[in-house]
Amino acid sequence: MSSYEASPEDSLLHMDNATFNGLLAIGCLATLSFIFTSGLLGFISWRMVTWQKFYTSSIGHNQSIVLIYQLLLADFLQSLGFLISFYWASAREIVGPSDACFVQGWLIQLGDVSSAFFVLAIALHTVYQVAFSKSLSHRGFLAAVSSVWGLALLLTSLAPIIGGRYIFERAGVWCWIKSDHESLRLLLHYLWIFIIEFGSIAVYTVGFVYLYQAKKPGTQFRSDASLESLNKASRAMLAYAIAYTVMTLPLAAGRMASMSHRQPPDSYFFFAGCLFTSSGWVDTVLYAITRRSLLFKEMPGPRPARLSLSDQLGTRRSGFTRQNSTDNILDEDASGFSGIKLETTVKVDVESPTSSMAPNHDYPSHNYSVSAKRHTIRDEMV
Repeated sequence: MSSYEASPEDSLLHMDNATFNGLLAIGCLATLSFIFTSGLLGFISWRMVTWQKFYTSSIGHNQSIVLIYQLLLADFLQSLGFLISFYWASAREIVGPSDACFVQGWLIQLGDVSSAFFVLAIALHTVYQVAFSKSLSHRGFLAAVSSVWGLALLLTSLAPIIGGRYIFERAGVWCWIKSDHESLRLLLHYLWIFIIEFGSIAVYTVGFVYLYQAKKPGTQFRSDASLESLNKASRAMLAYAIAYTVMTLPLAAGRMASMSHRQPPDSYFFFAGCLFTSSGWVDTVLYAITRRSLLFKEMPGPRPARLSLSDQLGTRRSGFTRQNSTDNILDEDASGFSGIKLETTVKVDVESPTSSMAPNHDYPSHNYSVSAKRHTIRDEMV
């Protein structure tokens, strides 16, 4: 697997049972993240392709969904990198530098940096919606997403460009940038991680302060959505930033301690690695819990049921259709979700005149009626 001869400094050639068990734990959590993220990515991709069956407009234009989709894709790449832990455990050694070490280090860095950028992008997008009650244009949004991926790929690729193909070596129980390239570790990774971790919290603080000010009497609120729905969306998005910080801060702190020549024990990195690779399944669970709150404005509802030709003609002839007072029960709300809609019509009977008033004439009897319809719409939102 390597064109270099393995050395004790760059490799772990004799793995003890504690390290073996730690790698298995990291690999199992990476597998869980891989399954969760790949499943949700597949489901959302399917809904993006078949949106006409479920929605009135493409969910690919829903910017909140697209940003979370990118975050899940970043988590997916990170989980792929940590799946190589099974390879090291089966070989009972971690050989670096090597091709496997390069792939693992590159995937983990790309996944971590890109997920950090999209956590910040979600924060900025949410606060922008709250403050200005609008989103970016579709072209501008696609350009922003492409730029984020471009920056993440650039930072990840600069390490092998500057330090060579085998710049990734064993760093604890997985592969990372060599310890003698501390400046690259800091400038290409940790500096950005710390900026985004604390920057996201600062951005959300601004958003919550804006919402707090908007609640004061006499304050003109610019958004079309309700304060309650915006509060729910902001709290939901904040959960992603908090989860990312909790998952990544222990590992980043441990690496910074190593750079300052205070090496934490391997058990600390086992714990930090387990948290780190759990980002995928944690974000997937968060999406399942918060999806209704995230789609407070942009998500289109299901396609309305179409009346048959006979129903349309019958309605036009009668001219007496009206909505019942219960029509809006569980109907479409501000968040775009639909439930049960009841529609009724008035039945009008025009009876023939009584015999006492018109004994010598036969008047036809007209009966106009339209049976009540009941439409049940299942909640099948993404």
